Amino acid sequence: MRSPKHMRTSPNIFSSADLPLPTLPFDVISEILARLPVKSLLQFRCVSKSWKSLISDPKFAKKHLNLSTTRRLLCVSYDNPSYSFILNSYSLQSVFTDTNYNLTRFKFPVDVISERYSHHLVGSCDGILCVANYRISPDFKPLVILWNPSIRKYKELPQFENPAELYRLWLRMTYGFGYDHVSHDYKLLVLYNSDIEHATRAKLYTLKADSWRTIQPFPSDFGTLLTYPRGRYVSGTVNWMTCQRSIVSFDLVNESYRKILPPRQQRKPRYLGLSVLRDWLCITYDHDVWVMKEYGILDSWTKLFNVTHLLNPLSNSFRLTNLLYIFQDDQVLLVFEHFLGRVSLIVYNFKNDTSKVSSMLKDISEVYVESLISPWS
Repeated sequence: MRSPKHMRTSPNIFSSADLPLPTLPFDVISEILARLPVKSLLQFRCVSKSWKSLISDPKFAKKHLNLSTTRRLLCVSYDNPSYSFILNSYSLQSVFTDTNYNLTRFKFPVDVISERYSHHLVGSCDGILCVANYRISPDFKPLVILWNPSIRKYKELPQFENPAELYRLWLRMTYGFGYDHVSHDYKLLVLYNSDIEHATRAKLYTLKADSWRTIQPFPSDFGTLLTYPRGRYVSGTVNWMTCQRSIVSFDLVNESYRKILPPRQQRKPRYLGLSVLRDWLCITYDHDVWVMKEYGILDSWTKLFNVTHLLNPLSNSFRLTNLLYIFQDDQVLLVFEHFLGRVSLIVYNFKNDTSKVSSMLKDISEVYVESLISPWS
């Protein structure tokens, strides 16, 4: 009889395929999914009915938004041969690689035949883009849409005024879009006047009611708004710069206006601009950049940096026009406008005073966060 050490070992009759798959509690699965990109989540809706129900839940969408770190650069352009508007969406990594890294292209969801540059990006909030036109002629109706390109859903808003009145006037308007955290509602304010009147009328759209209503007009003693197409959303308010070098703020919760004084300056600036960095309201005096560290507190105005040394001394029209984003390591995306409207994007680190010109991105107008938010569906 052969000794045991010479006996052949019997194969394991249990393979790994026969072992039960490990299971996770559903709340753990929810925590994992809430940290994934939108594109993956849209695909994972097909895994099971429970996953589809979870990913489609508005509460999960809010949780995902709070945890999301996926932000993208936006550029809205007009394709003349097809009479369509195109949204080019780039990853933030593009500014460092100078390539079309992770480029996504969306066609404007509504077919519009109009003159070039009739529609502009009003702003973004929670991944929802607001796109509108800013000058209405008798043969061109107003169009405003709310659009989440990440999930391919949009809503065309009703007209804010009687069509018969709109069609006989040339209207000039500006919009402000944001979120009312008390009523948990998205709101859009439009300020407009015609070529035959001086008063600026105001209409407010609320998404829950899906309707416009007239509110108190823009205060005439606050000054004249600069020719600027959109208000800046921050801390539950929409903000505009006036020709009198003050800031007008509209509170989306109280639906009231207030004036905010800018930081004191010893000289009169040639250029003024309003932006938002993180949760700071940001103002540019020529090439000085100031931020309001605590919204509404005048003493919190802080000069962040000056970019004069970044300018081209041979070009008088080369100026800072927008601040798009600030990274955790204090690098800032700056938009400079050149002669004849040419635009450059510069990555600037104001802590160590280093900069890099990104040559591949043009006409960038916004940074938005990817989300599952679709409150109108």
